[in-house]
Amino acid sequence: MYFNPLSPTKWTQHPNSTVLRGGGGGDQTSTSGVPDYLKPYIESAAGDATSLYDSGALSQVEGLTPEQQDAYNRKLELGKQGGMLDQLGADSYGAAGAYRDAASGQGLFGANALGDQITSMKDTIGNAQQEQLGGLLGQASMGGGLGSARQDAMTGTALSKTAGDMGAAELANRRNASLTGAGGVINSGNTIGGQFGSGIAATEGVGNALQQQKQNEADAGYQGIQRLFGLYGSPAIGQKTVSSGGGGK
Repeated sequence: MYFNPLSPTKWTQHPNSTVLRGGGGGDQTSTSGVPDYLKPYIESAAGDATSLYDSGALSQVEGLTPEQQDAYNRKLELGKQGGMLDQLGADSYGAAGAYRDAASGQGLFGANALGDQITSMKDTIGNAQQEQLGGLLGQASMGGGLGSARQDAMTGTALSKTAGDMGAAELANRRNASLTGAGGVINSGNTIGGQFGSGIAATEGVGNALQQQKQNEADAGYQGIQRLFGLYGSPAIGQKTVSSGGGGK
C-alpha cells in the first residue's frame, strides 16, 4: 500500500501488489520484484551498463583491419583500367572471337574460307599439281589417251581435287588451331586471374576473422550485462512478501 497524493485521505494499493487477507495475522502484501539482497548487485550492474553506454561501448563498431585494407587496396589496383585483370579480360575476349566466328560462319568458318585458303596456298598447290600432272601425263601416254578430251577432263578433275583437298586439310588445321588456341588463352586468363585473387582472398579472410574477434571483444561487456540482467529477471528469483496490518479477527 502507498499514499495516494491525489487523494490524501486514502491509501492506494500498489499496482504490482496483491493483498492476501487472512485470519488473525492481518493482511499480507505480496509484491513481485527483486529481493532486497539483490538490489546492490543490480545497481552496480546498472552503473556498469550506464558507463558502457556513456563511453559508446554499446554501439562500438570495429574498423577495418590492416589486412582487410591491404586486400581492398590490391583489389582496387587490379580493377583499375589497364590493370592486369583488364588485360586478361581483353585477351580472353579477343580469343573468344574464334568461337564467335564458328557460331556465325565468319572468318575461317565463312563460306569463302576454303577458296581464300586455296588462293593463299597457290604456290604450294601449284608445285604439287605439277608433280601430279607429270604422273598423269605419263599414264595417259602409256594408255594411248594422251591429248584426248576425255583424258584432259580427267586430268583437270584430278588436279582440282588435289587443290581442294590440300586447301581443305590446311583450313581444318587452322580452324582447329584457332579454337584450341582461343580456349588456351581463355583458360590461362581464368587461371592467372584466380591466382591473383586467391592471394587477396586469403588476406581478406584473415582480416575478416581478426575484425570479428575484435568485435566480439568489444561486445563482451554488453553481452555480459545482458546475461546478468537476464538472470535478475528470471522467475526463479521469486517474490518478496511484506506483512502489513494489525491484529485481525
